[in-house]
Amino acid sequence: MRPRSRNGSSLYRESLRNLVLRILAEGPTHGYHIMRRVEEITDGKWRPAAGTLYPLLEQMQEEGYIEIREVSTGRVRGGKRIVYSLTDKGWKKLAEILLEKSEAKMKMLYYLIVEGAVLLRNKGYSEEADQICNILNTSTNQFMEELEKSCR
Repeated sequence: MRPRSRNGSSLYRESLRNLVLRILAEGPTHGYHIMRRVEEITDGKWRPAAGTLYPLLEQMQEEGYIEIREVSTGRVRGGKRIVYSLTDKGWKKLAEILLEKSEAKMKMLYYLIVEGAVLLRNKGYSEEADQICNILNTSTNQFMEELEKSCR
Protein backbone atom coordinates (compact mmCIF):
# COMPACT_ATOMS: atom_id res chain seq x y z
CA MET A 1 0.00 0.00 0.00
CA ARG A 2 1.35 3.41 -0.93
CA PRO A 3 1.14 6.18 1.67
CA ARG A 4 -0.60 9.30 0.39
CA SER A 5 -0.76 12.82 1.73
CA ARG A 6 -3.95 14.85 2.01
CA ASN A 7 -3.17 16.88 -1.09
CA GLY A 8 -2.93 13.71 -3.21
CA SER A 9 0.81 13.81 -3.82
CA SER A 10 2.63 10.59 -3.14
CA LEU A 11 4.54 10.17 0.10
CA TYR A 12 5.59 6.84 -1.37
CA ARG A 13 7.99 8.48 -3.81
CA GLU A 14 9.39 10.84 -1.16
CA SER A 15 9.91 7.96 1.26
CA LEU A 16 11.62 5.89 -1.42
CA ARG A 17 13.84 8.83 -2.36
CA ASN A 18 14.88 9.27 1.28
CA LEU A 19 15.57 5.57 1.68
CA VAL A 20 17.63 5.49 -1.52
CA LEU A 21 19.79 8.36 -0.26
CA ARG A 22 20.25 6.63 3.09
CA ILE A 23 21.04 3.25 1.50
CA LEU A 24 23.58 4.81 -0.87
CA ALA A 25 25.24 6.45 2.15
CA GLU A 26 26.29 2.89 3.09
CA GLY A 27 28.26 2.72 -0.16
CA PRO A 28 27.86 2.39 -3.92
CA THR A 29 25.49 -0.37 -4.97
CA HIS A 30 23.20 -1.61 -7.73
CA GLY A 31 19.44 -1.24 -8.09
CA TYR A 32 18.49 -4.77 -7.11
CA HIS A 33 20.39 -4.37 -3.84
CA ILE A 34 18.52 -1.12 -3.17
CA MET A 35 15.20 -2.94 -3.65
CA ARG A 36 16.27 -5.71 -1.29
CA ARG A 37 17.51 -3.23 1.35
CA VAL A 38 14.18 -1.36 1.29
CA GLU A 39 12.43 -4.69 1.77
CA GLU A 40 14.82 -5.59 4.61
CA ILE A 41 14.50 -2.19 6.32
CA THR A 42 10.70 -2.42 6.22
CA ASP A 43 10.62 -6.04 7.45
CA GLY A 44 9.27 -7.27 4.13
CA LYS A 45 6.32 -4.88 4.04
CA TRP A 46 7.61 -2.87 1.09
CA ARG A 47 9.63 -3.81 -1.94
CA PRO A 48 9.59 -1.10 -4.58
CA ALA A 49 8.91 -2.22 -8.14
CA ALA A 50 11.71 -1.88 -10.66
CA GLY A 51 9.38 0.34 -12.72
CA THR A 52 9.29 2.76 -9.79
CA LEU A 53 12.87 2.56 -8.56
CA TYR A 54 14.83 2.90 -11.79
CA PRO A 55 13.03 6.03 -13.07
CA LEU A 56 13.55 7.55 -9.60
CA LEU A 57 17.28 6.74 -9.74
CA GLU A 58 17.47 8.36 -13.17
CA GLN A 59 15.67 11.45 -11.88
CA MET A 60 17.97 11.64 -8.86
CA GLN A 61 20.95 11.52 -11.23
CA GLU A 62 19.47 14.37 -13.29
CA GLU A 63 19.04 16.37 -10.07
CA GLY A 64 22.69 15.75 -9.22
CA TYR A 65 22.13 13.66 -6.07
CA ILE A 66 23.61 10.43 -7.38
CA GLU A 67 26.02 9.32 -10.05
CA ILE A 68 25.60 6.26 -12.19
CA ARG A 69 28.49 4.24 -13.58
CA GLU A 70 28.99 0.91 -15.26
CA VAL A 71 31.26 -1.59 -13.55
CA SER A 72 32.69 -4.62 -15.33
CA THR A 73 31.87 -7.90 -13.66
CA GLY A 74 31.64 -11.49 -14.81
CA ARG A 75 28.80 -12.21 -12.41
CA VAL A 76 26.04 -10.59 -14.48
CA ARG A 77 24.79 -11.10 -18.01
CA GLY A 78 26.61 -8.79 -20.39
CA GLY A 79 29.52 -8.42 -17.97
CA LYS A 80 28.51 -4.94 -16.76
CA ARG A 81 26.57 -3.83 -13.72
CA ILE A 82 25.11 -0.37 -13.15
CA VAL A 83 26.25 1.04 -9.79
CA TYR A 84 24.77 4.07 -8.04
CA SER A 85 26.55 6.30 -5.53
CA LEU A 86 25.98 9.60 -3.75
CA THR A 87 27.47 12.84 -5.01
CA ASP A 88 28.43 15.69 -2.69
CA LYS A 89 25.03 17.21 -3.44
CA GLY A 90 23.41 13.89 -2.49
CA TRP A 91 25.27 13.83 0.85
CA LYS A 92 24.10 17.39 1.54
CA LYS A 93 20.51 16.44 0.68
CA LEU A 94 20.69 13.45 3.01
CA ALA A 95 21.97 15.64 5.85
CA GLU A 96 19.16 18.14 5.18
CA ILE A 97 16.53 15.38 5.25
CA LEU A 98 17.90 13.83 8.45
CA LEU A 99 17.95 17.19 10.21
CA GLU A 100 14.46 18.06 9.01
CA LYS A 101 12.90 14.68 9.81
CA SER A 102 14.59 13.93 13.15
CA GLU A 103 12.66 16.33 15.34
CA ALA A 104 9.33 15.87 13.57
CA LYS A 105 9.54 12.07 13.63
CA MET A 106 10.57 11.95 17.29
CA LYS A 107 7.59 14.12 18.26
CA MET A 108 5.27 11.93 16.21
CA LEU A 109 6.66 8.70 17.69
CA TYR A 110 6.37 10.07 21.21
CA TYR A 111 2.75 11.05 20.61
CA LEU A 112 1.86 7.79 18.93
CA ILE A 113 3.73 5.27 21.07
CA VAL A 114 4.43 6.73 24.50
CA GLU A 115 1.22 8.69 24.93
CA GLY A 116 -0.67 5.90 23.17
CA ALA A 117 0.60 3.37 25.76
CA VAL A 118 -0.65 5.65 28.54
CA LEU A 119 -4.09 5.82 26.93
CA LEU A 120 -4.18 2.03 26.53
CA ARG A 121 -3.28 1.53 30.19
CA ASN A 122 -5.95 4.04 31.27
CA LYS A 123 -8.57 2.10 29.27
CA GLY A 124 -7.65 -1.22 30.87
CA TYR A 125 -5.20 -2.55 28.30
CA SER A 126 -2.35 -2.90 30.78
CA GLU A 127 -0.89 -6.03 29.22
CA GLU A 128 -0.62 -4.38 25.80
CA ALA A 129 0.80 -1.21 27.38
CA ASP A 130 3.40 -3.34 29.21
CA GLN A 131 4.38 -5.00 25.93
CA ILE A 132 4.81 -1.60 24.29
CA CYS A 133 6.89 -0.37 27.24
CA ASN A 134 9.12 -3.45 27.08
CA ILE A 135 9.70 -2.96 23.36
CA LEU A 136 10.43 0.74 23.96
CA ASN A 137 12.88 -0.01 26.77
CA THR A 138 14.82 -2.52 24.67
CA SER A 139 14.78 -0.29 21.60
CA THR A 140 15.73 2.81 23.58
CA ASN A 141 18.72 1.07 25.16
CA GLN A 142 19.93 -0.09 21.74
CA PHE A 143 19.26 3.35 20.29
CA MET A 144 21.19 5.10 23.08
CA GLU A 145 24.18 2.78 22.65
CA GLU A 146 24.30 3.50 18.92
CA LEU A 147 23.70 7.19 19.48
CA GLU A 148 26.62 7.36 21.90
CA LYS A 149 28.90 5.74 19.30
CA SER A 150 27.80 7.97 16.44
CA CYS A 151 27.75 11.29 18.31
CA ARG A 152 31.30 11.24 19.68
